[in-house]
Amino acid sequence: GVGGADAAEAMLGLPWETTCPPVVGVRLVGGLKGWASAKDVILEMLKRFTVKGGTGKIFEYFGPGTQSLSATEKATITNMGAELGATTSVFVYDSSMDAYLRNVGRETDAGRVQAYSHILVQDGICLEDPEKVYSQVVEIDLASIQPAHAGPFSPDRVTAVDDFRRA
Repeated sequence: GVGGADAAEAMLGLPWETTCPPVVGVRLVGGLKGWASAKDVILEMLKRFTVKGGTGKIFEYFGPGTQSLSATEKATITNMGAELGATTSVFVYDSSMDAYLRNVGRETDAGRVQAYSHILVQDGICLEDPEKVYSQVVEIDLASIQPAHAGPFSPDRVTAVDDFRRA
C-alpha cells in the first residue's frame, strides 16, 4: 500500500517507486484423484514453500491441469495462498469461471467478461517458455496429490492422511 509520506510526495509530483514482486509460475498437470481436493494442492505448496516462503511473491497457476479444476477449487487455492505469505495468487480466466458465473445467475457479468476474454489470456511465452517469464517455475502433478491435513500450530506442518496415525 501507499503510506502517507508516499502519497504526499506523489501529490507533489515526485516519483513514487515500488518494487516488482517476483512471480512464481506454478505449472499444474494432470487431475486430482480420489479424495484429494483443492485444499490438498495448497498444502503441497506449503510443504514446498513453508508459511514464509511465499512472502512478497505472486503465484500464477497455469498449465493443462488448470482445466481439470472448477472455479471454486481455483478460488480455494488462491484464497489459501495467504497461508504461504503470498502477495496474491491468480489463475487466468477460463471456461470454468464463466460456467460458475452463469450457474449462480450472473449471466450479465459472464457476458461482460466474455466480451473481454480475448485479452484475459496468458501471453504465449508464459506457456512456451515459462522460465523466461517467471522468477521461479514449479510443477505439480495433480494426480500425485494425496489428501492431507495441516498443523498443529502451523499450516506448513503437513501430514498425509495415510500417515496421520504415525504422526
